[in-house]
Amino acid sequence: MTNLKMGPHDVGGEKSIPIDVNDKDMTHWEKFANALRIVVSSKRIITLDELRYHTEALGDKYFEIGYFERNCLSLHNICIQKGIYSLDDFIKIRSRKISEFNVPIIELPDVKDIEHLHNGKPHKHSEKDFQEDESGDGPPDYYFDTLAIAEIFVSKGLITNDDITLKIEQFDNVFPNRGKAVVAKAWHNDSFKKELIHDAKAAISDIGIELETFADIICMPQTDEVHHIVVCTLCSCYPRTLLGMPPSWYKSRSYRSRVVHEPREVLAEFGTIVPINKEIKVHDSNADMRYLILPPRPSNTEGLSEIELSKLVARDYLVGVRLPK
Repeated sequence: MTNLKMGPHDVGGEKSIPIDVNDKDMTHWEKFANALRIVVSSKRIITLDELRYHTEALGDKYFEIGYFERNCLSLHNICIQKGIYSLDDFIKIRSRKISEFNVPIIELPDVKDIEHLHNGKPHKHSEKDFQEDESGDGPPDYYFDTLAIAEIFVSKGLITNDDITLKIEQFDNVFPNRGKAVVAKAWHNDSFKKELIHDAKAAISDIGIELETFADIICMPQTDEVHHIVVCTLCSCYPRTLLGMPPSWYKSRSYRSRVVHEPREVLAEFGTIVPINKEIKVHDSNADMRYLILPPRPSNTEGLSEIELSKLVARDYLVGVRLPK
């Protein structure tokens, strides 16, 4: 039988393990790597197509390393190929970045040995008065790669550190709230809802939200007859400037492979039971099309304002894996 797979990234239809439906918070190094990639591609220093090509060309290594490490390695390979920097310069700067993290580990004091005066009276501390400034493991190796790449780009005047900081801020506090505001407005305003379903990108722009993306946005409303759910079987295409970063399960091999051939079972793992007589439509995102699922408005919310309604919108509703109660 001919193998029709286009590369290691093409997992749609594969059998896989159950999905870890819990989203894991992004670490600082993941946020930094993501912001660097977005800034570089948005300034057209390196195109998204170049990044995809080099990521897909990783072969078996594609699944041996994590999502953000793949992006970082692809970015580095492109920079070397295009002569943006030399390997020697990269190694030198990367080594310096590693050395900056070589700080001594200081043991916390033994509370039994600490006694001082408070208001002229002897005072002792308990264990809970002291805690580590940080917990968990230190930065992964690819973080030093991203720091080195960023420093080179800044030194060449291609980007600024503020560009990266702004993107982190937007992904943390701006982009995730846009989709919620759009859905709340659609729940509150039937005219806007019709416009959103007809031409989502234009409707969103008309209310003052510029998505900074070339991709089209398609809005699919949940109905009594059809349940909609979104996936990206090739990578992680997702309306980031509308919904923020995709959840970790959305990028997982399990979700990307299984949802196209057993969506009902996948939805059940998220706690969403779809009646057997209800059709399920799976929408596969790509570089040119991103989806926004419009969930049904919760009952008993007739008197709520748009702001109040937005607080009822969860990101998972907008991907289609869960529904409002």
